[in-house]
Amino acid sequence: MIPHVLGLHALIALTVALSAWFLSRYTIPRPPVGRFVRADIAVMVVALVAMPFAYLHVPVAIVVSVFGVVVFTFTQLTLAPVLGGRVAGFAALVLCGGDVAAYFAGWSGVVLVLNDVAVVLLVVGAVNLWVQTAISPAQVAALAAALTLYDTLATGLTSLTLEFVARLDGLPFAPVLATRGAPEPSLVGLGDCLMLTLWPLVAYRSYGRVAGWTAAGVDAALLAVVVAAFLGGGGAVPLLTTLGPLIVVQWLYWRSRPVPVPSRPEVERALEFVPEPAHAVAAQGRWVALADGGVVGEGPTPGAARRAARQSGAETVPVVTFLQPVE
Repeated sequence: MIPHVLGLHALIALTVALSAWFLSRYTIPRPPVGRFVRADIAVMVVALVAMPFAYLHVPVAIVVSVFGVVVFTFTQLTLAPVLGGRVAGFAALVLCGGDVAAYFAGWSGVVLVLNDVAVVLLVVGAVNLWVQTAISPAQVAALAAALTLYDTLATGLTSLTLEFVARLDGLPFAPVLATRGAPEPSLVGLGDCLMLTLWPLVAYRSYGRVAGWTAAGVDAALLAVVVAAFLGGGGAVPLLTTLGPLIVVQWLYWRSRPVPVPSRPEVERALEFVPEPAHAVAAQGRWVALADGGVVGEGPTPGAARRAARQSGAETVPVVTFLQPVE
């Protein structure tokens, strides 16, 4: 049992790491849907909450087909920036087709592995799409709070989660990350994976490196506690019951901290040796990171400019300022 549990948490850590790596290197092509609003969060909550009920009460063929479409879409979306659109579509088709074929062949181990690959790709793609669509820390905190209430009821106070796990055991496209099936499953739900991965990336983008690593450390500590509780005979652990409040607390802490604003002399000194690059960026009205006598990063937000500076290899701490468009 112990290797399966540790392997599961290693998969979760891998999912978070892959999502962060992907965010630093690729941009997911997306439709022009604009920024996240409150209604989007409400839809996400309804979708995640309704999923277990769907698996319990809707014919299996319908549910598997619907989630298969979701897996195919996000697999293609995630792999497209890496492999190209056509190759990514072929890879997604092979993954989904292989999952279904393994199920009908009775290869439960292959189904388990392919399901895990599908869930990891789905989480990486969904989280990066949300982050790149500028989901805000407040929206993530609201989502975490709503899912906390649901997970407490579904896992801690009722048998809904246990019935859900029993129903989806061995099915293709099961929305769980697992390392072992029945009778003693080691798994974590899709909602848990999404929140464990989403908050560190949003915290990093919005509040900086320390906030991002702190969020990842909180994830690791919580998972260690969950492992200890499970191995101690605690049974199913409502992960979001604890993770949700921890996300809200981190959000409240980081939003209360003052954002350092560079003084006018600092900006003028930074701009002194970079008139042409600065004016080129200023023509667009962008945030810029200035260091080492040049523009080392730019973006639509201060955090994006700082991240671009780090990715460019800037060795000194940049001055970040907004340059008004040149008339």
